[in-house]
Amino acid sequence: MNALDKIKRSWWVIFSPIILLNGLGFIFIGTIHDNKNWILEGVIYEIPWVFGIIFSDFDGIIDVYVAISMILLLVSIVRSVWVAIKLLDVYENEERYAIQSTALNNSNQDSSEFPTTVACVSCLVLIFIAYAILAFI
Repeated sequence: MNALDKIKRSWWVIFSPIILLNGLGFIFIGTIHDNKNWILEGVIYEIPWVFGIIFSDFDGIIDVYVAISMILLLVSIVRSVWVAIKLLDVYENEERYAIQSTALNNSNQDSSEFPTTVACVSCLVLIFIAYAILAFI
């Protein structure tokens, strides 16, 4: 794989150092590779910015959201570079990482699973709402 192909496949990393957009790269790469964990990670990086904009009129709470947002901005930069390097390794060795489909027959399991992604995002939203309430007190 030449350098141009590597740049084409990892352009989404550009979003990570941009304020207000640092989670969009993870949301994009998560949808491309059908990885719900990366989508959730991108949403987590974006939530403090959204709440910071919503509560921008309140002086006490905006400091908390800016601090959380800046910490998550730094984490997203490091994490996106790390994921991009790992993905480039996967792209270069696609035959070694090829996924073979297998048919599983689990008739004993219940088909209604607990929606963990929705539960995690809901919990994070509730935590940020709790921070907002605590800032008013």
